[in-house]
Amino acid sequence: MTAIKHALQRDIFTPNDERLLSIVNVCKAGKKKKNCFLCATVTTERPVQVRVVKVKKSDKGDFYKRQMAWELRDLAEVDAKDASKENPEFDLHFEKVYRWVASSTAEKNSFISCIWKLNQRYLRKKVEFVNVSSQLLEESAPSGESQSVAGGDEDALDDYQELNAREEQDIEGMMEVCEYAISNAEAFAEKLSKELQVLDGANIHSIMASEKQVNILMQLLDEALSEVDTIEGKMSSYEEMLQSVKEQMDQISQSNRLIQISNTNNVKLLDEIQFLVNYMDLSKGHIRALQEGDLSSSKGIEACINASEALLQCMNVALRPGHEKVMAVKQQQHLFTELRDTFARRLTNHLNNVFVHQGHDQSSMLSQHMAELTLPKHSPLHRDLLRYAKLMEWLKNTQREKYEGLSRTYVDYMTRLYEREIKDFFEVAKIKMAGTAKEGKGNKFGKTLSVFFLILSLLLILTSEYDFTI
Repeated sequence: MTAIKHALQRDIFTPNDERLLSIVNVCKAGKKKKNCFLCATVTTERPVQVRVVKVKKSDKGDFYKRQMAWELRDLAEVDAKDASKENPEFDLHFEKVYRWVASSTAEKNSFISCIWKLNQRYLRKKVEFVNVSSQLLEESAPSGESQSVAGGDEDALDDYQELNAREEQDIEGMMEVCEYAISNAEAFAEKLSKELQVLDGANIHSIMASEKQVNILMQLLDEALSEVDTIEGKMSSYEEMLQSVKEQMDQISQSNRLIQISNTNNVKLLDEIQFLVNYMDLSKGHIRALQEGDLSSSKGIEACINASEALLQCMNVALRPGHEKVMAVKQQQHLFTELRDTFARRLTNHLNNVFVHQGHDQSSMLSQHMAELTLPKHSPLHRDLLRYAKLMEWLKNTQREKYEGLSRTYVDYMTRLYEREIKDFFEVAKIKMAGTAKEGKGNKFGKTLSVFFLILSLLLILTSEYDFTI
């Protein structure tokens, strides 16, 4: 096994700057025996990384290849199956459970002991060891081969160093002395291992013999532990500071998010306000024209027409959902309603007065037209009323009842005017006919012809001149 370990170290782990600490020959439980090796390794560079590597012998040649590797920090549990009896089976719990059967119980125990020591030294996360003998997990190193594999003290886990030229020469000289080394590599490796154990024991005795050096070493260890405690305290303080900074950054992020939401809401609110101001704002000039505009002058009528159209546009604007609940919108709508009612009342009263005045107009009496015997023309009155056409249309769309009332008033007074003029027309025509009868007495045909043309003229005048609608 030592020769295999040396070969694996040289061919696989040394090129990757790794040191092989322990090895176990295993096969998967419950399957055909396809042997492979599980290796416990550490890197020679800082920070140290501890791995469990699966190595398999190639089918096409006499060399080994790296098949799979797991980080020891991912190991959750080591299950030795039975702590009281010798059992070569054991489980390693990584991302899934791997079940193995070792070639011997000694190799399994040596490998588990090495895993335990690596976990104690390098990992903060402690791996759970199940069904493992407490003697196997003691701080002291196991005896025999496991000591050389797993290491009995902290020095066994130091950085791996390759043999220098002198060491290679010494080994070659030893191999020459041991003639059986070439034919029996296992025996040669065993002899080397025993001599190494002897040297390790001699070194330990040498160290223990020097009490002063041991005391100095213990003092240095105490100082190192004190420094470690100080560093751990500083690390804890730094972690608290970092946690405080993280909380403050979270608060700042939350504040930024709230500020962004506030800015978005302000933009939307400004858009809604601009919409209401643009479509529901009536100028002071329009309000003044609706309240006290002059309906008798052309300039005042034009101002009232513009104001009434603007008012109607404001009242008919399509509000967005929720606008009707805004108090300012309710107040503005109430103002528009009052302006509409006020202007409609003013317009109705003014046009009613105009219709009454035109109905009582005495300037177009038929006596002024006796010479030509024609009905008076009302074109000036019609032209005067045409100025109010758009206002009448507005009144028709907004106040239908007032519009119909004005229509009835107009028809009533114009009917009276036309009846009076027609009556006067017939009176004058009667007088004219009476005078014509005296001049052409005895001429019955001439009298009949005059009456016929008089009636025809009247019908033509009535059909072409008078219109009783607005």
